[in-house]
Amino acid sequence: MKNLILILAFFVTTIVAAQEITNEKEHELSYGITIGTNFYNIANNNKADSFIPENLAPALVLGVYGEYNFTKNTGVKLDVLYYSKDFLFDIKNTLFKMHFIDLSANFKYDFGETYREGFYLIGGPKISIITDATSDNEEDYKHHFETLNLGAQLGFGWRVHKYIDIQTKLEYEITPFFKLDNGHNSKFINAILSANFDLARIIN
Repeated sequence: MKNLILILAFFVTTIVAAQEITNEKEHELSYGITIGTNFYNIANNNKADSFIPENLAPALVLGVYGEYNFTKNTGVKLDVLYYSKDFLFDIKNTLFKMHFIDLSANFKYDFGETYREGFYLIGGPKISIITDATSDNEEDYKHHFETLNLGAQLGFGWRVHKYIDIQTKLEYEITPFFKLDNGHNSKFINAILSANFDLARIIN
């Protein structure tokens, strides 16, 4: 709940700041909310200390974004996303639940006649922050994992309505969320499917 409050606070701040700018430079700044699902898997470099997803069911993703276009085709998009993941530690069959906040900065190329119209490609770096990690016995295991992880993402989307675009991003975490001194490590692989609601156009 605390994390959701922080995201909402960021969202309100973004709206206030964006409103000031859009009054001066119309159609250059956009902002909105993101609702989607996260399909994820785990890449282990060993079998002895491996993690596996509890199931392949997607997780709910909630977030906000801000977007600024430099030209009619190019721009940058910033995302803040919140979601959870459930997975098992294979040896002990222990269930873990993690919550994450992802921060990403993506370059965007829009193929439409104007920006935010039609098909687009998107890609860039991301930072994934583990906010908490608990087991099925409700113990806190966050200290066993790497709190901050770096990754890369690449995706595409389509503005299907004046206020809505559908977007898919494939993500690979470059740094492991779990590692041991013997070199064993585990990394997340994600596919996020989301709907982005352009509040800037709705409000204006």
